[in-house]
Amino acid sequence: MSYLSFKPTDHTLTESPSKKAASNSEGSARKAFSKWLLERYGDDYIVEIQRQRSRKEASHFKDRFTAKPGSKQAQQPIVGIIGGGFAGLYSGLILQSLGIECEVFESTNRVGGRIDTWYSSEYDPDSRDTKGMYGEVGGMRVPQFSADMLPVQQLALSVNAVLKRNHMEDKAVYWRKFYYNSEVQRLRYNSMKKPILAKDQALNSLNFGKDKGGDLPMVWITETTDAQGNVYLPINKVLDKVNQPFIDVISDNFEKGFEKVMEYDNYSMWAYLTNVFTLEKLGEYYDPLMGKPNEHLSYNVASYLETLNVGTGMYSVSFVEMVLALYDWSGSKNPYDKKDPNVYMVTVNNGMQHFPDACRTVLDLDKGVLPEDGQIAQIAIGMAPDASGHSGYSPSNLTKDAQPPDTVPSANPPEPTPAPPSHKKQRVFLNHKVTQVSYDSDLYNGHGGIHLSIDPGNDSQSKTITKQYPYVISTLPNGAYLNGQLKTNFFDNLSFKKARAIRECNYMPSFKAFITFKNQFWIRLGKRQGKGLGVSASDRSNRQVVYPSYGYEAQNGVLQIYCWAQDAERMGALSDEERVNECLKGIQYLYPDHNIYDDFAGYHPEVTTKTWFWDSHAGGGAFALFAPGQFKNLYPTLLTPEFNGSLNLAGECCSVHHGWIVGALYAAYNAVSNILEQAQAYDKIALMKEIWGDLESPDVPELKKAAKRLGVMV
Repeated sequence: MSYLSFKPTDHTLTESPSKKAASNSEGSARKAFSKWLLERYGDDYIVEIQRQRSRKEASHFKDRFTAKPGSKQAQQPIVGIIGGGFAGLYSGLILQSLGIECEVFESTNRVGGRIDTWYSSEYDPDSRDTKGMYGEVGGMRVPQFSADMLPVQQLALSVNAVLKRNHMEDKAVYWRKFYYNSEVQRLRYNSMKKPILAKDQALNSLNFGKDKGGDLPMVWITETTDAQGNVYLPINKVLDKVNQPFIDVISDNFEKGFEKVMEYDNYSMWAYLTNVFTLEKLGEYYDPLMGKPNEHLSYNVASYLETLNVGTGMYSVSFVEMVLALYDWSGSKNPYDKKDPNVYMVTVNNGMQHFPDACRTVLDLDKGVLPEDGQIAQIAIGMAPDASGHSGYSPSNLTKDAQPPDTVPSANPPEPTPAPPSHKKQRVFLNHKVTQVSYDSDLYNGHGGIHLSIDPGNDSQSKTITKQYPYVISTLPNGAYLNGQLKTNFFDNLSFKKARAIRECNYMPSFKAFITFKNQFWIRLGKRQGKGLGVSASDRSNRQVVYPSYGYEAQNGVLQIYCWAQDAERMGALSDEERVNECLKGIQYLYPDHNIYDDFAGYHPEVTTKTWFWDSHAGGGAFALFAPGQFKNLYPTLLTPEFNGSLNLAGECCSVHHGWIVGALYAAYNAVSNILEQAQAYDKIALMKEIWGDLESPDVPELKKAAKRLGVMV
C-alpha cells in the first residue's frame, strides 16, 4: 500500500521499448537495487556484519532456535519487537512460522502503524447508506501485478489460510479494485475559468503560458506535430525524455541501469532538471526558441513539472528516488499483456485496517502460517511457479470488481492439506510504549542482550516494566526515537553512523482529510457509469481529491484530500476546522458548476470530518523519501545491526521501497535473517525462504565477492 501516492500525469508513464520492466519473471528491480547498493557502497556494512557473525558468542543461542516445539526452552521469547506496524507484525509472523518465540509492543490501541483507516462514528458496514463512510489515513492501495509488490498479497493469503483453519473467516483480508484514474477526473490550475477533464489535458496549457498570465514562454505550450502526425505540447514531453533513458536501461539490465541512475544520486530531482538535463536531450521535441542546446531547463519549466506531477517541494528529494518511484508506477500495469495500457491497483475491502488486524489475530495464536500456507500463496499470485513450472495470477481473496483481465493466466495452486486449529497465545501487547532500549554486553553469558523499558499505559500495572531479550527488532519511524521522556533517551551509545542516519534520514510530510457529503454529486457530474473516478487535482494547497472506490450505491459519500511536502506543512499549520474549510474551497474550485456547500454534511469531527497531519506516532513524517546522497551514504548504515547484532532496525526507511508496505516487509525479513545468520540457524533460514519466498536479505551470498575484496572472512 502506497504512502507515496502521488499521481504522475499520464505522459510520464510511457512504456519502455524493451518491456522487461513489466514481466514478473524478470524479478524485482528494488531487490536488485538493494544488493547493488551494498556491493558498491556497503564496505562498512560488510565488515561489521561479518565481524558480528564471526564472534565466538554468536552461536550461543543456536540451541534456542532449534529447540523442540512445545518444550520449555522453545516457549521463551528470544526476540522483542518494538512497534506494531507492518514491519513489526511481519517480523513476528515470520518468527512465529519458524517456531521462534517473540513479543510485540505497540504504543497505541491498535496495530498497523501508518496503515490506518478512519471510520466515521456513524459507519456501519451493514448499512447501504453509511458503509462507505471511511477513508485511508495512511497507505491506501497496492499495485496488483508488480513483481516488487507481490509479497504484500502473499502475506494476506497466508494469513487468510490461518484464519480459515481457525474458523475466523470473518477476519480475512479481501482485495477490491482501487480506481486509480479516469478520463473524467478534473484538473484546474492558475484560475482557469473552469476545470477540464483528464482526457482533454494533453493539449491544454492550463494557463501556464505567458499568453494566459503564466510564466512559460509560448514555445513550451504551443501545439506541435511530430513526424508521425501526433499533436503534442513540448512541455508534456520533458519528463519522458528525462526519465525514459533510465527506465530503459534499468529494464534492459539492472546493474547497468543502477550504475547510470546512481551517477546522479547527489542531485535532487529539481537540481537534475535545472543543472544536468540539457535542452538538446529533448531530441525531436527540441526547438531553438527554448534556448541554446546546452542550456538547462528553466526554473519555470521545473516548477510546472513539479506542480503537475507531485506538489510544491517534492522535487527536493533525490533524483534516484523519483526515477525509482516512476518505475514502481510503471509496474502497476498488466505484465501478461504488453498492449494493455491500464493501471491495476487494489485496496482492502472495507478498509485497510482489516489487514494489520488480521495479522495481529494470527500472531496471537499459538501456531501461525504453515509452510504449505506460504507456498500455496506464492503460487496463487505468481511469486513462484507451480509443480509444472506454470505461473499465473488468481488469488482467492479478490472481490468481483478486482478480478484480473482475461489476458492474465490463472494460477494452479494445490489444495491445502487439512490441519488442526490452534489456541490463543498473546504475543502482541497494545498500549505498551517502549521508552528506552539499553544494551548490556554481559547478558546471556557474554553474548549480550537488550533491556527494554516499557510503559504499560492503561494496563493494570502502573509502573514501568522491564523486559530483556538477546535480540530486538525496532520498527519505529526514525522521528519516533525522540521519546519525550525526562532524562532518559530512547537509545544510548549508538554508533556514530547509526545515530547520524537516524537523524538525517529524510521523511516526507503528508496531509489527508476526509469530508462527508450528503449527496455524491461527483458521481452525477462525473458520469461514472459503474467505474471509479480516480483523482482530480489543482494547484491549491489541498492538491488532490481522491474519489472513493466503494459505497457508490449510498446517497452520501466521503471525499479524500491528499497532499505532501510544503503543501502539507501549510495545511497542517491550520486548526482542524480551518483545514476542512480550505479543503472545501479546493473542492469547490474543481466544481464551479455545483454549490458543494449545499451537500456538505457539516463540520463534526470524527463524524463527518477527519483531518490528519503527520502524527505523534509517525515521528514527524508520513514516510521516508531519501534526500540526495542518502541511498549510498545512509542506506547501508540503516541496515547494519547495532550492539554486536543484538539490535536491528526495520521499517520502510530501512529498505529501498520507500512509501510502500512492501518496504516494511523487506526490512523485517532482513532483520529476521540477520538474527538467524548470527545464530547460525541455517535450517530456519531455508524454512523462511520456503514459507515467505526469497525476499533476499541483501547480505548473503551475493556480498561474498565484496567481502573477499575487503579481506573479510565469510
